[in-house]
Amino acid sequence: MKNLLTRTVSGIIFIGIMVGCLLGGDIPYACLMLFLVAGMLSEFYELTLGKGKWLQKATGMLFGMSMWAASFFLFKNRSPYSDAIGFIELTMLCFFVLWLVLPVIQLFRKEEKPFLIVAYVLSGILYIAVPLSLVNFLGANDRPVLLGLFIILWSNDVGAYVFGMLFGQKGKHKLCPSISPKKSWEGLSGGILVALATGYVLWSLGLFTYGLFSTLVISLLLAVSGVFGDLIESMLKRSAGVKDAGKIIPGHGGLLDRFDAALLALPVACIYMLILSLLSMPE
Repeated sequence: MKNLLTRTVSGIIFIGIMVGCLLGGDIPYACLMLFLVAGMLSEFYELTLGKGKWLQKATGMLFGMSMWAASFFLFKNRSPYSDAIGFIELTMLCFFVLWLVLPVIQLFRKEEKPFLIVAYVLSGILYIAVPLSLVNFLGANDRPVLLGLFIILWSNDVGAYVFGMLFGQKGKHKLCPSISPKKSWEGLSGGILVALATGYVLWSLGLFTYGLFSTLVISLLLAVSGVFGDLIESMLKRSAGVKDAGKIIPGHGGLLDRFDAALLALPVACIYMLILSLLSMPE
C-alpha cells in the first residue's frame, strides 16, 4: 500500500513537471530534455560500463547533450525537407567526431577491453541522444502535439497494465516471456485499444491537424513501438542483472524505466509525421 502511494504521488509530480515544461516555453523544454538526455545516458553507461570510466561517460554525455541542442536549433522554424536532410547530416557528423575522439582516448588508457568501451559509448548516443534529438521535429515548434503523443503513450501503458492484470496474468499468451514474463498479448491488445481511443479523443478536441486515419495510425505506431521500446530496455536490464535502471523517481526506478517506450515510439511517430509533412509540401 505504501509503495502504491509512493508510485502514485511521484507519478503525479512527474507528469506535472512534464506538462509544465512542455507547455512552458523554449527554456523549460530545453532544460527538461537536456536533463533527460544526460540522466538517461548516465544510467545507460552505469549499466554497460560499470563503475568508474568517468572520462568516457562524460564524453558520451557531452556529445549527447550537444547533439540534442544542435538539433533543436536545426529544427526551429525550418521546412520538413531541410529538417530531414539536416538531421541526417548532423547525426553523421556527431558520430564521426565522436568516433575520432573516443578511440584516441582509449589509446592512452589501460583498459581490458578498450574497443568494447567505445562501442558502449556510441551505443548510448544511438539509443538515447539520437531518438530524443529527432523528437525536436515536434519539440522545437509544436510542443502541444508532442504532449499529445506522450498522453497516448501514457494511456497505452495504463491500458496494457489493466488488460494484462484482468486477462493476461492467468493465461498462456505471454508476449516475450524470456525478457518480460508479465507482459501478455492481452495487455498489448488492451493498450492498443486504449491508445486508439485516446488518439480519437485528442483528434476530436482539435489537437492533431491530421485526418482521423493518420491520427489513428500514429496512435497505433506509438502503442506497438512503445511496447518494443519497453522490452528493449528490459533486455538491457536483464543483461546487466538489475531490476531498475536507476532510483531517481521513487517507486518507478530510473529515467530509462520511465522513458523506455518513448525512446522508440516517439521517433517512429515523428518519422511518420515527417513523411506526411513531406508529402503535403507543394511541388
